[in-house]
Amino acid sequence: MRFPARKLLLRSTIALLSATAVLAVIGVLWPGLGVAGPRLLASTAGADAASILALCCTGAAVSVPHRAAQLAGIASTCSGLVVGLYLIWSSPVGGSTENGLLRAAAVLWIIAAASAHAALVLRWRRRGSPGRILVAGTVLCTGAAAELIANYALFPGFEPGNGYGRALAVILILDALGTILIMLIRRFGQPRLQVSGFEVRSKT
Repeated sequence: MRFPARKLLLRSTIALLSATAVLAVIGVLWPGLGVAGPRLLASTAGADAASILALCCTGAAVSVPHRAAQLAGIASTCSGLVVGLYLIWSSPVGGSTENGLLRAAAVLWIIAAASAHAALVLRWRRRGSPGRILVAGTVLCTGAAAELIANYALFPGFEPGNGYGRALAVILILDALGTILIMLIRRFGQPRLQVSGFEVRSKT
């Protein structure tokens, strides 16, 4: 996405966050909005989350996988927001259609969060460096964790057992560890080496 579009999205995100804060204050000080108050607050909060996730998926793509993660993140974010707004403002019927939409919205938000995370990580990918393997492993952990979490929303009454939860916990820990290591390498790089009186810094 081009820089002007990213700048516009950033301004929209700031405006939405400000609107959410104002609505929250109004809801606390003046509870006379009735049912519309919580719905407005939930709508703006959902728009806040969607704009932040979409903002994570903007910027110049450094590779084909990076562009794919950006497109998947923006598409799932917009779709999840639309479904979420419909559920917020529709009359609570409680039928199978509403339950199906709720599960679909949950899956879309999970995909959006995973895609945004992958887009941020893939942006730091460096060709021909050890960090490339670390980035690939972290993205794989992100995708695996998203798939395992999405199963709870996809299948009603999903009870996989303790082994499933432990596997998910391990994957989430590895995902967090990989993300932290990538950020540290990105921020500080590898230590400088002294070779024959010359200072050499390894590329990350």
